[in-house]
Amino acid sequence: MQDRYFVYVSNANDGEIDVLHLDANAATLTPHARTTIAPTVMPLALTPDRQHLYAVTRGTDLHLYRYAIDAGNGTLTTLGRAPLDSSFAYLCADPLGRFVLGASYGEHRVCLYRVKDIENGQGAPLQTVEGIQNAHAVIVSPDGRFAYASSLGSDRVFCFALEDEGRLREIGAMDLGKGFGPRHLCLSPDGNTLYVLSEFRATVAALARDAHSGELTLRHVSPRAADLAHLNDGFARPSSSDPVQPDPAELAKLIWAADIHVSPDGRFVYASERTTSRLLTYAVQLDGSLDYAGCVDTETQPRGFRLDPSGRFAVACGEKSPHVSLYRVDSQSGALTLAARCAGGHGANWVEIVAAP
Repeated sequence: MQDRYFVYVSNANDGEIDVLHLDANAATLTPHARTTIAPTVMPLALTPDRQHLYAVTRGTDLHLYRYAIDAGNGTLTTLGRAPLDSSFAYLCADPLGRFVLGASYGEHRVCLYRVKDIENGQGAPLQTVEGIQNAHAVIVSPDGRFAYASSLGSDRVFCFALEDEGRLREIGAMDLGKGFGPRHLCLSPDGNTLYVLSEFRATVAALARDAHSGELTLRHVSPRAADLAHLNDGFARPSSSDPVQPDPAELAKLIWAADIHVSPDGRFVYASERTTSRLLTYAVQLDGSLDYAGCVDTETQPRGFRLDPSGRFAVACGEKSPHVSLYRVDSQSGALTLAARCAGGHGANWVEIVAAP
């Protein structure tokens, strides 16, 4: 079994990406290197071959950066960058290596890019799909034929056929009901279930996915986590750059979920909740429903986390924490137990993990 991993954490406030080494045998997480990019580096995405990393900057300097991953130590080498005309909250590389997709929350759009154009430093999209209110995430099916985008502002998940010539063709939209607030998405290992995290409730919708047509059908919505019973439903928050901000005392009473991932064996779904700074565990039942299975405290305001490819460990960072945490995953219960903690950067928000060759 793989015993060594490279972990990448983007630090928006520092404008840097941390490279950490995860030793599975010793259950340790060790800082190795730091790559300086530009202010407000946020979404990261790995190429299908896991040999390259994409990083996007937000704010006033909008670029997509490309890095080669050193097979020996995970260090990043800059290959180039392409200018962007959108600020992306989420980035995704399609599994076939043809396209890169981005979701823009503030500009209400999803953009599609050809990888070859990005490699040539050209940032003009092949297509821009407008009108996806507060687009928060976009992912592609394992076969590369379909894409799914969450619209937090309209409580829907949009479904697209991803055509070979480089075009997103809308084939439907799943309405999750007023106030759901769909944020991040992930697919089950077999690709047959799309999990959608509610930012406002920290519940998870399980959508059955037709692999042939790409269509979605609502199967189940998880119960609210018992450990969040003291919080009220959240709402769409303004950008941090907006001069008018809600009262912090009121925000402290509201659910504010962020990221979601599923274990490689498909038995557990994990979500991060930023108000309480916790990682939540949901157990997948035989009928596909989700039961709340507990939580663990983590770094302050955990916007991003990730499971390693083997599913034995989880790595979490916090936007308001200068540390990164490593958790053991119990293969039977799915429970997370803190194994190690190391120094990190500031404004940490995204995690990617690669198995060392």
